[in-house]
Amino acid sequence: MQRKIYLKKLDVSDALEKYKAELQQRGFFFDESEIIQTRKSARRVLAEAVYAKRNVPAYNSAAMDGIAVRSVDTAGASKVRPKILQKNQFEFINTGNPMKIPFDSVIMIENVHVIDEDHVQIFESIPPFHNVRLIGEDVCEQDMIFTRYHRLRPYDVALLLAAGVFEVKVLKKMKAIVIPTGGEVVQPEDEIDVGAIPETNSVMIKAYLEELDVDVNVNDVVPDSLDLISETILKAVESYDLIFLNAGSSAGSFDYSYHALEQLGKVVVHGLNVRPGKPTILGIIRNKPVICLPGYPGSCYVILENIVKPLINEKYRIITEKNLFLEASSLRRVVSSISEDEFIRVSLAKIKDRYVFVPLKRGAASMDALSKMSGTVVVQKGVELLDEGDKVTVELDKPLEEIDKNILFVGSHDPLISIIADLLKQKDFSLNMSIVNAGSMGAIAAVAKNCAHIGGIHLFDPVSGEYNVPYLKRYLPKYILMKFVKRNQGLIVQKGNPKKIENLFDLTRKDIRFVNRQRAAGTRILLDYHLSKLGIDPSQITGYEDEEFTHINLALKIKKGMADVGLGIAFAAKIMDLDFIPLIWEDYDLLVLEEFFNDDRFQIIMDLILSKNFCNSDLIYQGYDLSSVGKIIRGENCDQISSNNNQ
Repeated sequence: MQRKIYLKKLDVSDALEKYKAELQQRGFFFDESEIIQTRKSARRVLAEAVYAKRNVPAYNSAAMDGIAVRSVDTAGASKVRPKILQKNQFEFINTGNPMKIPFDSVIMIENVHVIDEDHVQIFESIPPFHNVRLIGEDVCEQDMIFTRYHRLRPYDVALLLAAGVFEVKVLKKMKAIVIPTGGEVVQPEDEIDVGAIPETNSVMIKAYLEELDVDVNVNDVVPDSLDLISETILKAVESYDLIFLNAGSSAGSFDYSYHALEQLGKVVVHGLNVRPGKPTILGIIRNKPVICLPGYPGSCYVILENIVKPLINEKYRIITEKNLFLEASSLRRVVSSISEDEFIRVSLAKIKDRYVFVPLKRGAASMDALSKMSGTVVVQKGVELLDEGDKVTVELDKPLEEIDKNILFVGSHDPLISIIADLLKQKDFSLNMSIVNAGSMGAIAAVAKNCAHIGGIHLFDPVSGEYNVPYLKRYLPKYILMKFVKRNQGLIVQKGNPKKIENLFDLTRKDIRFVNRQRAAGTRILLDYHLSKLGIDPSQITGYEDEEFTHINLALKIKKGMADVGLGIAFAAKIMDLDFIPLIWEDYDLLVLEEFFNDDRFQIIMDLILSKNFCNSDLIYQGYDLSSVGKIIRGENCDQISSNNNQ
């Protein structure tokens, strides 16, 4: 048979893009999914977003060994004036034990003087829920735990199980077959006569592919026969997603791979501008990739790394991992123990020409931080403080390419931001949005310091009666604000409203326990304004100092009877199946870093927000008004910015 000599070789990157484009056109990269047990889902890629079905932790528990007490019973205690608690005022408790009613706080055992079994002496006054792991502290019921295309790691699986998710929909695992060819090839365990070659490549290929989460079978060696090779390929195409021929891809007189592919399907690439690895064939038969790998092990490995791995990662929506370190600045002040090293999980993003990181939850029990981290900062023993803006070395847990594309959102909490993050993944799996709930004022501060791409704000100005713009004029004269949604804020109460709560005046009732949002949150500012307007002193409200960082966690506290009422959004009440007493519509808008406004990633976000996928009638029934979404408001000195976005 005539030799087939490759006359036009391609660069590896060009060959890969050409091959991927051909496979894309034939539907190879279309999502195929299956449902599997969560216990068996490690390393698998989610095909859809996953929501928590129960709270983690599932009940209030002690975070320390010590005594469980009622916080009100500790009032006035100090080192100068210690207080003695009687038997019915405390209970010895170990770490992880559930908190019993009426106890709501824990004093560490080392801060307690045990007089006898019925009497203890305490030296501090503590607030409610001190040293207590609160229900839903790690993950709250109905929280989106992961977006689609998230690859599950061991601690992710543990988090899912803890959150009551026992089955997940994942991308279907690919099946591959390796077909060794050649009359001179023998098994490595056989006697190696002169002219024989031990067939070891299939072992390397199989192990390599299995590391990429592909199921692999190895065919018996096929002799150098066009008919036999063609017959084996056709049979393999019926049962496998990926077909690999080893050897026979060069231009020798017994190299039949090219002719087999040419007759059975299409040869997309034959020959690469790379050494080793030049004699490579990239073909397609019945819309499935058939790759002829070079026979030399070194050449074969080069193609596995540079062609096969990117192809499989594209199918699985995975970005290749790299072990790197980089210098990044802290978004927040970090206080650490001076007596030991501390490993802090962080989320990283590139903003302008520098990297910034946000410390994630630092509790030893937090699985959420492990799942969301993109790197680790080690605070060395003897270092007590990392100040805001300090630059430190971060060990990466994700590829630098992914971190470079990461979008950092800082600001007031709203569940819609998580939905946008999921839609963003659906649009482009290489993009990710890290969400930091830091309140509206935190959003302004982060954007002003070039430490966030986008901020979420809903700040009411009592003087003008307007939202957001007066604050931006005061603190950030040069700004770009995108109108987002109007939200229905009101009182979230238990199902059926058993306490018959009607308005803010009811918050001062002695039988009502309130749960608040954190300082600097727009909801907290809104509450304080209306309390002042009504002449209500916050000190009259039981639970005013009890703070939560998200509307969902606030609603959860109410659902679990840890509070009777809180100010929050209608969507949170709906998610938790609670009653809602509407009070006011507010503007929740997106503050955009000036340099990010014309970034392609922001244009994608704009397109998603304005799409029918997002702007649907469901949001209206969940307490949102989208009538102004997409409108752009610019502060002074920003008029020169050009954009195709809605004005």
